[in-house]
Amino acid sequence: MSKEKSKGILSSVEFIIILVFFIAFITWMVPKCKGGPDPIPQPLTMADSLAEAQRLLDSIQALEPAATEEQASAKAETPKVETRVVGRLYVTIDGLKVRKEHNLKSDVIVELPLYEEVYFMDEVTDFKEEISLGYEVANEPWVKVRTKKGHEGWVYGAGVNYYKQKRGGVLE
Repeated sequence: MSKEKSKGILSSVEFIIILVFFIAFITWMVPKCKGGPDPIPQPLTMADSLAEAQRLLDSIQALEPAATEEQASAKAETPKVETRVVGRLYVTIDGLKVRKEHNLKSDVIVELPLYEEVYFMDEVTDFKEEISLGYEVANEPWVKVRTKKGHEGWVYGAGVNYYKQKRGGVLE
């Protein structure tokens, strides 16, 4: 008889534990399911951001009056820089070089370690450059960034991303 009574008590304890977990789960889940706006906006991928920047640049160019041949050649010599929303980026290539200008011949300001956080400075070149990374050839624009230590300069777009991930295809 005492065995039957203890089984009944054990079942009651199990039932209470399950009930407590169920109430806690419902209490946690109800605010999540209200369907409001996402409290944490998802960052755009580099491709989405670049495509949006290109659409913006195309719409601006469509509004400009037709340039003379002399103005067009002067414009072609100086690369344009476009602006975008400021954000946080992470270094995806170990030893990524921050340069004074947006080209490989420019002086190096500092080298960044893998996964270093940098801040996007609203500037991207309107041209892309094809650079061999070792096992892959990337075709990306140059991006202006500021490091945590305050160094400002240009990095190759393939070397940064919105997510902390190591870029594949890079010769180490």
